[in-house]
Amino acid sequence: MWNNEFMKGIFLILMIGYSKSQSDNEGEPFKTAQTDIVSKHDGIENLTRLKDFIQNVSKGEEDKVRVVSYTKEGDAIISDMTCNAETLEATSDTTRDEYGGNSIKTHQCKTIEVIKNENNQDEYVLTGCSGYDIPYYLGAESSYIINCDRSLSFSSFSYGIKGNS
Repeated sequence: MWNNEFMKGIFLILMIGYSKSQSDNEGEPFKTAQTDIVSKHDGIENLTRLKDFIQNVSKGEEDKVRVVSYTKEGDAIISDMTCNAETLEATSDTTRDEYGGNSIKTHQCKTIEVIKNENNQDEYVLTGCSGYDIPYYLGAESSYIINCDRSLSFSSFSYGIKGNS
């Protein structure tokens, strides 16, 4: 009998803690970590870390990064990317985007490309991603206007998993 009451008390405490943690996060903006790559409309913060990740991918070295992209409304879209000797994987979390798909999806990708846009700025995209027909946009080094025919006017550099490119 005491064991049953004890378990009910533990369950109640856990439920109160869970509901409090859920309500504490509602309406609050996403807080990035110091190691996150932050992509906003005016450029990319922590760009050196993204370039290091791309270099590691090209060497086939294991690495992982988080890219936090912000919509024009200020909502965070989180992309966790991991690379091991065989796969390049991107997990996209749009649950904080009011107008997004409200989902978490994982894609296997073939390459990371650094593309020069019409303003001669580097743009970072993942290509050949499973379940994702267009390049998976990570950000650009500074703000610019994206044209519909942008893929026709850029030079690009691809970085694939070593041995798979």
